[in-house]
Amino acid sequence: MKRRLLIVLLTLGTIGGFGSGIASMRWHGHARRAAFERHVAKVCVDAARRAKDAPADSAQDNRWDW
Repeated sequence: MKRRLLIVLLTLGTIGGFGSGIASMRWHGHARRAAFERHVAKVCVDAARRAKDAPADSAQDNRWDW
């Protein structure tokens, strides 16, 4: 009887552990994707502000004139 109870408890612990791990990986995947999207948005906004504040005769205006 003790052996059967031990097997049942270990089985439930294993199933619960795997379930918790899978749920954690899924949640962190969403958080990581959201953080990356915020980073890309920040980079784009910074680039737009730099372009707006740059002088009209900047060196990059003629980058295609070889």
